Amino acid sequence: MRVHPPSPTLQRVAFLGEPAFEPHVPLQATWAQVRFFPVTAGQWEAAIDAARTWGADATLVFRPQDVTPEFAARLPGAMRIGIIPSPLFSAAEIELLSRTSGPDVEGFRWLTYLEKPTSPELSRLPLLQTLPLPVDTARCATGPRLDSRRVLVADWASPTPEALEALRKVAPVDILSAHATPDEVTRTLEQAGTLVYTSRDLMGRFDPLPLLAMAHGLLVIADTVFASDWYVEPEDEFLYRPDSHWARAMDEVLRMPVSFRAVRIRAWQKMREAFDASACFQRVLHDAHLFADPVAHLASLTSSRPSPPVASVTVEPPRVAEAAPESLGAEKVTRPSRSLAAVPN
Repeated sequence: MRVHPPSPTLQRVAFLGEPAFEPHVPLQATWAQVRFFPVTAGQWEAAIDAARTWGADATLVFRPQDVTPEFAARLPGAMRIGIIPSPLFSAAEIELLSRTSGPDVEGFRWLTYLEKPTSPELSRLPLLQTLPLPVDTARCATGPRLDSRRVLVADWASPTPEALEALRKVAPVDILSAHATPDEVTRTLEQAGTLVYTSRDLMGRFDPLPLLAMAHGLLVIADTVFASDWYVEPEDEFLYRPDSHWARAMDEVLRMPVSFRAVRIRAWQKMREAFDASACFQRVLHDAHLFADPVAHLASLTSSRPSPPVASVTVEPPRVAEAAPESLGAEKVTRPSRSLAAVPN
């Protein structure tokens, strides 16, 4: 779907959030000027002032539940959207979002949620669409790498000690620390070939690492699955295995890397088709303007497209041929219509 910007000139879109969200913001986009304003140590005022000075036309905020009503009212731009990247369980956070978002509130016009709302409290929020935390695929490697034998394990998603020891006997294992910076995570992903991941919850709900790994071309082996409405399919885009089978799966990957090439490629392509940050946020802003004021937004899209010149053409009326004189004694033959001729006898 081709989405046209609301005006002939590129709008300025500001993203605000903790530094960990920067890899999920596009470095550049063809449809807008984009810029990320980090919020460090909860200092929202400095980031908001910087975005206002930059002259943002729209603002997207990660974790809007951390923004007070006073700061929400100061966000720059005619369109303000809150990106909720992980499940909400706190009644206080939901109540705050109900006060800082909506069509009649000086704050967020819309919110996005990573999955379908599962409670009446969430359903009452002004949710625009389902949006898992996307990935800026432009920052990732150009394609899956089959030659890397290194296995990556996150220390917060590690298997049992017995399974980890069995894995170390098969391949070199790198442990990713929970305190790693976004740059350190990127460098680690660029060196690894496979991510093994264990979780008691659905993948991606609390942790973007599996999607980041797929975007970098890694093969993901996990003991759980993604949310069903994300459409990341087991065995097609990642391997679904219990951690007791990880060593056996890695041995198969190392002995026959070509066997899982299609899984890597499909996952790598899925990230670019469905989870690319530039495309996702372009769609979010398009839908936000469309649903806020359909008539005005559709008119702006029409006016931004140049109309082709219309040539003046003189059309002459058709000439009516004179009927030829009918021969005396000849039979008239009536040709059947196309529909009647098609009916079998």
